[in-house]
Amino acid sequence: MNKSISDAELEVMRVLWKNKKAMTLADLRTEIMQVRDWNKSTIQTLVIRLRDKGIIEPLDKYGPAQYIPLVTEDEYLRSEGKAMLEKFGSAKKLALALVRSGQLTDSDIEELREFFKMGGDGK
Repeated sequence: MNKSISDAELEVMRVLWKNKKAMTLADLRTEIMQVRDWNKSTIQTLVIRLRDKGIIEPLDKYGPAQYIPLVTEDEYLRSEGKAMLEKFGSAKKLALALVRSGQLTDSDIEELREFFKMGGDGK
């Protein structure tokens, strides 16, 4: 994936990924407005931007459009992870930056240790 998603657009994507179903603009607004103090037009603008970028698409051209993501959460995370590694130059530098900034909890670090002990496949 080489299309950027803003932090605000990511809020819309998280709702779509979490619900795992097509959602109308009204459904998206209802859910997002429970956690964000955004007005209806802001959410509509974000949906239009995502649609124009080809990251979501409406299912039906007649009646209220139901939007679905064209990018999976996993695809997005892999793309962002790759971009972060390119910025930092190595996984070690990225991990050090996260640890030193306090972004990783002891639990996060232990979880990563276990992940790598198992060969990185999560099994």
